[in-house]
Amino acid sequence: MESSISRKCFYKNGKKLKLKEPKKEWLEKTNRKKDTLTSLIEIQSTSVITLTKESLISKVKSRIKPNTISKNVTTVWASVSVVFIFSFLITLMVTPQKAKPQDTTKYAIYSSRPLVLSQSTTTIYSKDSRAQKINEVFKMFNCPLEGMGDVFVYEADKNNIPWWLVASIAFQESSCGKNTPKVNGMETYNAWGWAVYGDITFSFDNWARGIETVSKYLSTKFFSKGITNTCEIMKTYTPPSDGSWCEGVNHFADIIKNYKSPESN
Repeated sequence: MESSISRKCFYKNGKKLKLKEPKKEWLEKTNRKKDTLTSLIEIQSTSVITLTKESLISKVKSRIKPNTISKNVTTVWASVSVVFIFSFLITLMVTPQKAKPQDTTKYAIYSSRPLVLSQSTTTIYSKDSRAQKINEVFKMFNCPLEGMGDVFVYEADKNNIPWWLVASIAFQESSCGKNTPKVNGMETYNAWGWAVYGDITFSFDNWARGIETVSKYLSTKFFSKGITNTCEIMKTYTPPSDGSWCEGVNHFADIIKNYKSPESN
């Protein structure tokens, strides 16, 4: 024990002094201290980084809640949908649409297509028992003029002539539209023998135009002058007739005026 202490210590001037450690041993000891210090620093750094990451993640989680995310997504989607719908509606309003022409009274009356006219007259004119009588008689005789009763009554009232007169003349002149003259194979819609002289035949655009023209002619030429008898009218309207014309007109007038529908019998 004494020898080991004496190797590490010595006495000088009565004082006990330590011997210097060999250089090699001193270096090893110093390096061990450095390694220990480095390890401590690394451990502390790792701990600090881990704590920083964990605290950052916890803060992010605490600020971002699942409900908030879903609400935000829903809000954005709703906003986009509203913008899209609004843009679509604006486009429809701005884009010019092809307008469909509506049937009006004047257009329907003077249309050159009887099918359009027959559909329109039911709405143009109010239902009248007189018009219904004309239509029922035309239907009974299978007349091409069937369905034009409203037009006959309308034009008669407008021109102050008997409501049955023009329909009765159509029966007498063309068997209610069955035997109308043709021009180059085309229908003339002239069921009244109006302005027919030899090879000259007047054509109307449609039945309604013919009813309008003949009604106005009878009013201006006869009834406005007090001529109301059909046989007196015959002398100017169809001079060659020997009286059969006015007899035929009166006959069909009686049928129309006295017609009763099967439901009323």
